[in-house]
Amino acid sequence: MLRRNRAESGRRTGAVLAFILAAALIPLSSAAAEKTSPAERGFGPLEKSLILPGWGQISEHRILKGAAFAAAELACLAGVVYHNRRGNSNYDLYKSANDAASASRYRDLVERHDGRRNACLLAAAAVWAANLLDIYLIVHRQDQKTNARSLTVGIHHGPSREICLSVGCRF
Repeated sequence: MLRRNRAESGRRTGAVLAFILAAALIPLSSAAAEKTSPAERGFGPLEKSLILPGWGQISEHRILKGAAFAAAELACLAGVVYHNRRGNSNYDLYKSANDAASASRYRDLVERHDGRRNACLLAAAAVWAANLLDIYLIVHRQDQKTNARSLTVGIHHGPSREICLSVGCRF
């Protein structure tokens, strides 16, 4: 019965992580739809940080901040792997325990390591989210600076195939 609960817990954790990833990709897909082609949009710092926390900050020449995000994410993931392995080895000892006292002790260790693994997963998700928020604010500020005072001129096709000239001034 305990093995089934651990397997269900692993599936739930995977489902939660898949949901978080899908929720993070939704704004990116709507932003990609606004551009005409992927070649024009490029692979920006937000997409880099989505793949590996800190990569976007490093590409924006914020080396220390990017290294801190990458190190924090790797430390959290290392904690996940460590506590998962320790929990699994204690679970094997729990199954092979000969007396109730040692079985109870190993069961407590399994629960302790599972709790720590889950805390590390939550911390990794928090680092990832903070990283994405940070890089979004960096990119948003740069867009505001470049678009703060600008004059744009463009030629467009209208709805009935007429040619339109547009002039915009932002101040």
